[in-house]
Amino acid sequence: MRSKDYYWFRLFSANGFGAKSIHYIYKQLQENKMNLDEIFRLTIDQLEKYFPEIGRGKFSRANLTVLLNEDDEQFYNQYQKLKEDKVQLVTLDDERYPNSVLENLLDSAPPLLFCKGYLQLLNAQGISIVGSRDVDDFAVMLTKSIASKLAEHGYNVTSGYAKGVDTSAHLGALEAGGTTTMILSFGINHISIRKEIKSYDWEKTALFVSQFAPYDKFSGQNAMVRNKLVCAMSRAIVVIASGPEKDSDGKLSGTFDAGKSALKMNIPVFVLNPEILKPIPQGNIDLINMGGIPFSNGNDIIKILEERPQQLNVPTEDISKKSPISVQISFDF
Repeated sequence: MRSKDYYWFRLFSANGFGAKSIHYIYKQLQENKMNLDEIFRLTIDQLEKYFPEIGRGKFSRANLTVLLNEDDEQFYNQYQKLKEDKVQLVTLDDERYPNSVLENLLDSAPPLLFCKGYLQLLNAQGISIVGSRDVDDFAVMLTKSIASKLAEHGYNVTSGYAKGVDTSAHLGALEAGGTTTMILSFGINHISIRKEIKSYDWEKTALFVSQFAPYDKFSGQNAMVRNKLVCAMSRAIVVIASGPEKDSDGKLSGTFDAGKSALKMNIPVFVLNPEILKPIPQGNIDLINMGGIPFSNGNDIIKILEERPQQLNVPTEDISKKSPISVQISFDF
């Protein structure tokens, strides 16, 4: 008998079905008191009866006939390979699925999270640090210092697992004896564990998370989508260095997009004082003008977290107990 997780993986992998259409199917299943595996045994007439909106309007890309014509054995082999590689699937109906993601993203929340490593970090309270992947040595040192300071105070440090700011954050946390989480902009099967990370007991100190199909490659679009998940898993965002919303060629800044998205979700955004970096990052100035909270070092962030928990929507008891808070790091594209 196939497991529940397998049927989630099969629906997630169905061509044309995205987050919104899968959320709709899940809601219909709940209303009709049905299990997910049942839809793969229904006729087309029965599928159309239970899911009348699929194939229409905002669900026009999804086609119910796909569910009838799938190669079950092919999907099961893919699923088994994930399990052999110690990938854990966290689905919408899993109690381990982060509530903050559902609350912030609603029916755009990823239906399935592919996780590898220390799964308990998935529900660590989130604080995101975002910044360019192409930064100078000073910015790298500053990022590493902030990550180490946060780790020393019991916070989980999360990053996008790219060069520059990301790698510095991971290493800063691990060197301080802390933990780290990587939210990926590509499929879990494309993970290559860096030698610096391998030198630590990463399966007990780190977690990889991807919302994309296992074989999806990196793309700028995936990175922008991933930034929404970074924000949704966060209690606050920390911006190290951001370009303007768009550069002279019209290219969007991923860092600025993350900060702006967080503000729209009413998530506090800490922004590094732009005067600290040279050249002065225009995006930092703009985000502060939009409501970002300026800071100069890791101690500033910790002080605000501990002294102003109500303003940051962080329960006082959580702060006093130093419950894990994830610090997420991303980059510009």
